[in-house]
Amino acid sequence: MKKFLNIFTVAASLLTLVYCSEAEQPFTEGDSYLHFAKEQSGNAYVELNSGNATFKVPYGVTKAVEGDHNVELVLDQSKSTAVLGTDFTVSSATLPSGSVFGDINLNIKESAAAAGKKAVFKVKSATLPSANFKNEYTVNFNLRCPISSFVGNFTNTESWWNNPGGNFQIVQGTVANQLLVKDFWDVGFDLKLNYNPDTYVITVPDQSTGYFVAQYNGYIYAKPTTAGQVSSFNPCTRQVTLYIQYYIPNVGSYGNQVEKFVGF
Repeated sequence: MKKFLNIFTVAASLLTLVYCSEAEQPFTEGDSYLHFAKEQSGNAYVELNSGNATFKVPYGVTKAVEGDHNVELVLDQSKSTAVLGTDFTVSSATLPSGSVFGDINLNIKESAAAAGKKAVFKVKSATLPSANFKNEYTVNFNLRCPISSFVGNFTNTESWWNNPGGNFQIVQGTVANQLLVKDFWDVGFDLKLNYNPDTYVITVPDQSTGYFVAQYNGYIYAKPTTAGQVSSFNPCTRQVTLYIQYYIPNVGSYGNQVEKFVGF
């Protein structure tokens, strides 16, 4: 018996609408102010048995620079677990005249990625003023393992749809970059997942669970959360975290829920 059946009358009354808006970025006129070009953090991946990998940290300025400018990353060791020179190295970088964006390369060792270390940076230049926004960037080190080492048996450790603790098989789908959680909705009804092979971000395609609610004359569907959380998996640790919105079309939503799996 599915867990949601036990809480159906409560959940059905909680219809959730979540609206997200992006805050406007500060705009600065005058000098070329230096800042990171991405929000807050990025994930660097090192392939299993490769030894090391290069990760590009993007930066930018508020307007095109005049003349060439040296740009560097400054490690905040108090916030970092990775050690410069031991776990990674940083290349020098120059922002050419007329440019707005550039990259600084990190070379990350496989041992640091396997340990899940991170490095927190400030960006600076002796000849460019620093912006008061996007001035800290975290690089999370991750080990990348083949999908063949990920698929197999999993425990559904946290669940809204089922009672936690159930075991399921996760297999590769019939199309590229697809995973199936076998019999998750019910026997013969698989949970379909699409994933990005570079970032391991999962997209939950809009799909019917196959469960019909007579009270509302409709099937329960699943789709990506509207709360901004990102579903993902780690093929090395064999962990999956899904953020799903359950709903009945033209009726309402059960809200944003979490499904977690750990391989065994």
